[in-house]
Amino acid sequence: MTNDLPPRDGIYRLGVFGSMMNPPHLGHHALVDAVHDALDLHRVMVVPSGIPPHRRPPQVSPRARLTMAVRAFADLDHVVVSDSEVDRGESGEVGYMVDTVDEAIEIPSLLGYDDLTVDVALIVGADQVATLPSWHRWSDLAARVRVAVVARPEQLDDAAFQAQVASLRAAGATIDVVDMAAVAISSTLVREAAARADSSAVAQMVPAAIVDDVMRLYGPAAQA
Repeated sequence: MTNDLPPRDGIYRLGVFGSMMNPPHLGHHALVDAVHDALDLHRVMVVPSGIPPHRRPPQVSPRARLTMAVRAFADLDHVVVSDSEVDRGESGEVGYMVDTVDEAIEIPSLLGYDDLTVDVALIVGADQVATLPSWHRWSDLAARVRVAVVARPEQLDDAAFQAQVASLRAAGATIDVVDMAAVAISSTLVREAAARADSSAVAQMVPAAIVDDVMRLYGPAAQA
């Protein structure tokens, strides 16, 4: 965040995107770009998970996933990759988003910009909206952030999704819905392509900088 502090209006608009990054792929690029542009963010902080609270950790280590994320987003000037949750995981701590957001909010004051306000947009997918109230210290988290929900066109018209967003807003959460065209890429598809040694398919789904990493970490040799 140091390159462009402080903004002239005194408000630093920071997106926070937590993900397993197992592995990172071009769909993540598209999502980050869509929210960055739609909400006029200064930066997006990508946070690879360490010990995730809601699912079993992947076989690939947190540090390896962090390294891939750093390489995968290196060409996007508006993205910074955080090691906060990976560091917590290596200390045996579960990574909770509310703690990561608290750290992000404090960054400007640590750099000497005491008068700078950080406006955090927590970036989530539409399929995560229903689970948000179950997140650790959700009420505290909702009070600290606006939630940027990324939804495909067909999800925007879904009655259940609309009801979930309305319920969160009624409970006091600030929700921004960001429309994004569907991207037919997922970490599962990348892992499956790597496992069958299809490096050409992998190269179409992940940044060029991490193709070799993906084949090494998820390819046939890694499955043996």
